[in-house]
Amino acid sequence: MQRPLDHVRGTLHPVITAGDWREALPDSAPMHFAKPFGSRHSACLLKGIQLMTDSLYPEVLPPKKPGRFGNRATPRAFVIASDPQYPWTPASDDGEEQPSNIRDRLSRELIAEQYASIASYRASLGGTGIPVMINGDMTAYGHAWQRGVVYPLIQEHLKENYYFGLGNHDYKNNIDDTLNNAGARDSVLDLINHHQQLVDTMHLSISENDLQTGYDGSLAYSMSFGRVRLIQLNNEPTYKVRFSSGLPWPLQRNHDFNITSSLDWLEVQLKESYRHGQVTLVNLHQPDEWDGDRQERQRFRSMLQHYRVNAVFAGHYHKEAGHFSSAGSYSTYLSGSASQETYLLAELSDDADFLTIKCVRNNNWSSAEVLDRIKLY
Repeated sequence: MQRPLDHVRGTLHPVITAGDWREALPDSAPMHFAKPFGSRHSACLLKGIQLMTDSLYPEVLPPKKPGRFGNRATPRAFVIASDPQYPWTPASDDGEEQPSNIRDRLSRELIAEQYASIASYRASLGGTGIPVMINGDMTAYGHAWQRGVVYPLIQEHLKENYYFGLGNHDYKNNIDDTLNNAGARDSVLDLINHHQQLVDTMHLSISENDLQTGYDGSLAYSMSFGRVRLIQLNNEPTYKVRFSSGLPWPLQRNHDFNITSSLDWLEVQLKESYRHGQVTLVNLHQPDEWDGDRQERQRFRSMLQHYRVNAVFAGHYHKEAGHFSSAGSYSTYLSGSASQETYLLAELSDDADFLTIKCVRNNNWSSAEVLDRIKLY
């Protein structure tokens, strides 16, 4: 999807070289939270958010002390991609029709090239220990033939330690728009099946009886990689919907989905991350145009500022890779799409004080553009 032209871009900052994260820091290490990067919209956003912060979170939390949580090592970097969206192509981004055989072949090639590039970047830092997050729109419509291409392609190149969320093309757009809601159903089940045994916590409860399985929750999940907590909110944190999939045949199993807001669950995660002194990276698909009302949107922004979230990553707008907006103590960055050959890198500094956000264009990570250098503590 193409973003309207009134979005905000950030300023460039010097390159900081990524290296091994030092797990032990002295107690006297400096503690400063990330500062917003200026934009012509920031003052308006910050003014509105500060009013909500005063009412929702009257106590100002002190800066985090460097800490960690869980048994996983802290990686040197993270890769953030989005929108493989098979079978999407540059012509699809421009609203142009293509013969399906040409479209499908080109989309497959673009996805393979992007994830081969990501695999090359990981290999340069030692291999699959570098986590990869894919922020939604895995396919165009959730059809079995589309999912049967994109997931094996990604698996072939990334092997392990990769995670994904759902975007509007995975479930929202397909409810009551595909036969038996199969596109939305199977996209949700793919997410559950891939992550349920990998992540630390998932906002999901499953209930079963003889002929029905019920799924209740936002499907959001969280993982701690030592000093870093990675949170995935799927399409957007206020999205809510109920849908079912099943046929009125004897002994036919039905699936009932109650997708809820992730805001309450998210606050628990942010509190815990703050308490442990972790760097907090929030992921979702749509950076704006949410279903929730103004109060829900303001609660989200106030919450992220209060608990000192360090960065937000999103997709959705294929042609708009880079800095999207700043809101108080954190900025939002877009990864673009496989069709536009863009993705993001988040690299940790040797001294544990900085996170450098880079944008990879033309799938060439060796010449990635530095977007921001965020002071973490």
